[in-house]
Formats: sequence, C-alpha cells, structure tokens
Amino acid sequence: MFLQTAAQVVTPETQEQVFSFWKIMFHGNVFANIVMITVLVLGIFSLYIFLERLFYINRMLKINDANLMNNIQDLLNQGRVEAAVDYCVKQNTPEARILEKGITRIGRPISDIVSAMESQGQIEVSKLEKNLNLLAAVPSLAPMLGLLGTVIGLIMAFFSMSNAEGSFSPKILSEGIYTALGQTATGLAVAIPANFFYNLLLTRIDKFMLKVQHLSTDFLDIINKPS
Repeated sequence: MFLQTAAQVVTPETQEQVFSFWKIMFHGNVFANIVMITVLVLGIFSLYIFLERLFYINRMLKINDANLMNNIQDLLNQGRVEAAVDYCVKQNTPEARILEKGITRIGRPISDIVSAMESQGQIEVSKLEKNLNLLAAVPSLAPMLGLLGTVIGLIMAFFSMSNAEGSFSPKILSEGIYTALGQTATGLAVAIPANFFYNLLLTRIDKFMLKVQHLSTDFLDIINKPS
C-alpha cells in the first residue's frame, strides 16, 4: 500500500514532456499563429515557384536543334534568306527566335543586327525570369516574419509572467521562450531553401545567357565570312 502511494507521488514529478515541433509552431497566441501560417504559406509558395520555373527553364534549354546553326549557314550560303527565317519560325525555340531577328536584318549595319538580337535575347531572359522577383523576396520576408512572431511570443510570455499570482514558475517563462524562438527557426527554415532555389535558377539563366552570347558570335561570323 505504501509503495503504491509513493509511486503515485513520484510519477507526476518524473513525467517528461515530448518534444513536438508542431506544438512549438502553434503553441502561441492567435497573432503568433497567424504569423506562423503566413511563413508556412511563403514556404509553399516559394517551392511552387521554384519547381514551376525549374521545369520551364529546363524544358527551354533542352529544346535545341544540334544542327540549327549549320542549317541556317547552308541556307544563307545559298542566298535563301526567307527560307532561313521560315526555318527559325518553325523551330520556335529561344535560340531560333534570336537568330530570326538577326537574319531579318541582314544587309543592315552590324550594330543594328547586334542590337536586334540583344533585344530579343533580353525578351527570352525575361520569360525565364518570370516570378523570380517574388521568389527573391521570400528569403527576406520569412525571417522578418519569424522574428515578428518571436517578439510577439516573448511579449505574451512576459505579460503572463507579470500577471502570475503567488510563486512564479520558471516553466511558464521557458515555455513562452522556446515556443517564441520556434517562430524564428521556422522563418529561417523557409528562407534558407528559398535563397538556394533562387540562386540555382539564376545559375541556369546565366548558363542560357552565355549560350546566347556564343550563338550571336557564331551568327556574326557566318554573315561576315567572305564568300
């Protein structure tokens, strides 16, 4: 009988809390929960933009006719400028559209040809960069929102401590602090991958721009090549 009573007394004291990230994220007040939901929505939004842009950019880069430049060179050597333009239109790829602008201006000064191809190249790059500005904003917004949630959580924790009657329990403050810091941790967990996604997409776009520069150089070499 005595052992049973002792067990009943000891059990509540030795009970340990189970770490729950879900509890940390949504253990705060209504305002902190709204901030947390906003951060999570930003994470989902950034992942969606990354996947959509990645598939689109990869698709555009993979659509490539290995004989594009050779076929255009053959048509131009034969004097079939219109046929070369039609060939580019049928290809309907970023490279072909850039070359089309150059072919339609054959006979004009080189500066006009280069300017037309650069303008079309900028148009193609802008298509690849669609919504990247929104993705770039996530690494800045997510940590700031997480910090806002942390500040709100700490304010509420100290407010509860100031209104506590009788002896103060450190558990009240510690719970408020670790749940508040969970807001900042979540913001960083969203911001770091979003920043990685953004830079990865920029790397792919830079690769395309370098490819366009080589393409333009090869085209100018073809039209300036002595007959």
